[in-house]
Amino acid sequence: MERRNGNRKDLRNHSPLSGQKQSTRRPAKDVEVRAIRIIHEEKPTEPTAPKQSKSTVPVPEEVRVISAIPAEKSPTEPESGVPASEEVWFINEPLSAEKSIPVKVRPSAKALPNRMEISIPKPKPKKKTFSEKYLTEESADLTDLKFAFINVAVMAVLVAAIVLSMLFLKRSSGFSESENRDLAKFPKFSISALLNGEFTAGVSEYYNDTVPSRETIKSWANSFKKLYGISGGVTIKGTYGNVKKEEFTGEATITKATAFTGTPATTEDSSNDSSSNNETSKTTPATTLPVENDDGKLENGIMVIGSGANIRALELYGGSFSHGEKYAEFVNNYKEDLGQYVNVYNMCIPTASAFYLPEKYKDEYGSQIDNINNIRSYLKDVIDIDAYSALDAHTDEKIYSRTDHHWQPIGAYYAAQVFAQDAGVDFAALSTYEKVVENDFVGTLYGFSGEIELKNNPEDFIYYKPANNDDLDVKYYDTDFTNGVESQLFFYASEKINLYSSFLGKDEEIAEIDTNVDNNRVLVIFKDSFGNALVPFLTGSFSKIYVCDIRYFDVNAIDFCKDVGATDVLFAMSMFSNTSDKINYIENNRVQ
Repeated sequence: MERRNGNRKDLRNHSPLSGQKQSTRRPAKDVEVRAIRIIHEEKPTEPTAPKQSKSTVPVPEEVRVISAIPAEKSPTEPESGVPASEEVWFINEPLSAEKSIPVKVRPSAKALPNRMEISIPKPKPKKKTFSEKYLTEESADLTDLKFAFINVAVMAVLVAAIVLSMLFLKRSSGFSESENRDLAKFPKFSISALLNGEFTAGVSEYYNDTVPSRETIKSWANSFKKLYGISGGVTIKGTYGNVKKEEFTGEATITKATAFTGTPATTEDSSNDSSSNNETSKTTPATTLPVENDDGKLENGIMVIGSGANIRALELYGGSFSHGEKYAEFVNNYKEDLGQYVNVYNMCIPTASAFYLPEKYKDEYGSQIDNINNIRSYLKDVIDIDAYSALDAHTDEKIYSRTDHHWQPIGAYYAAQVFAQDAGVDFAALSTYEKVVENDFVGTLYGFSGEIELKNNPEDFIYYKPANNDDLDVKYYDTDFTNGVESQLFFYASEKINLYSSFLGKDEEIAEIDTNVDNNRVLVIFKDSFGNALVPFLTGSFSKIYVCDIRYFDVNAIDFCKDVGATDVLFAMSMFSNTSDKINYIENNRVQ
């Protein structure tokens, strides 16, 4: 090997064609090159026609180098005779054509078949790090160590701040309006609870359930989840077990017995009958049936359909024919105990999913109308109020909230209208009511599902004040019917999520409403929260109304109805209550 003009020449690979007359035919573009001289330039030189000589062959402007792995690389220091801007590679193992690379040939390149000079753009210099640019190797290592220590210290401070805030900041407590439930309370300590694990489990639940600024953090988390992707289809939130759909195949008969509107008989026979009823109610064994005490916590999963202003959340319904049969039996017991002169009514209130569940999902969840018909088939001497048909005729109106699990008051108006007709009492037209519109209502289904689009698309909550509102005498009693306090029928909701409580306030009281209507009809309503919305529309129909929530009632129901002189007793509950184990509240109240 010899050195010429600062470049190396591999004599072993010298062309045997040197000094011989060569053909002027251009060679194929795929050329195997054993040595490449690479000259780095800012811009590649535009090729010109190469010079011809006896020792060269025509060189194409575009060739492919199909030998790409260098065996060794020459030094690039100035003393080697090769300029620092140039690199000489010797290649002794050709690669497959798949790894070939296209290059442009310098016009001055000598066209030896196995050695040529090519031009490529000069690569950009690698950007030096702070340590490489300004520090020695020793000081760079020290600086990296300092930065690592700072990172660890900052993270430790953040973690400590979060832990201390969780321990010492004021924790959320009480009733969560967004989830419609009571938050966990700190458990009472006892040796037995500690040993069986109940105490530690209770402490864990308390700290998980009462995080400081809980609602704010939930809102942030829900907003962040929205970044996961595009919504607008059907989304199911929470968990929901498999539903074995039951279908009613019997004959759906609606009991339309005429309500008794006269004066109860005072003969000796009727007196004896009343005495017998009293004795029965007091001597019935007070066996308390089990009830899941969740205070109305939303269960069964939430389906979110639509988008924008049309988005709607629906509670998925399961239902149970066996619970419906027991519900009818318990209501029949009230009719039997109260006697022939007290009208007992059943109003099964469907929820929004009965009307707005997408068609393709109807076979996957329970049918509310089938469950209603099942209940009807077991009623005896109880007048059934067909709220389902009344609501079905108005589904193009806003009869249910999009963001809350309750119905809108206008839906309750249509159900109350059917009830008044079947009870044989007057009913005021909607035009006689004062309409109150509350904007920006976002209800319980947002809090339970966490669907941020529900929050971003609030709705109007519209309720109605009757014309005789100022003449109503309203009292609220404790759940044992003591400590009556004068108040009003409507309340101001301090938070938008509480707008459904604008009438009657809260459920944990017994309400007494004296309407000054002169018809001697006294109505007792046993209800869940759905029944609250009926009350304002019945103040022109009965002389007195008592409103009792089945979950918060601590007196014997039969004795209570007789003591207040009830002429009419209405069971008004949602389908989630009268086809679940909440029906046991009804029987427990009757026999307690």
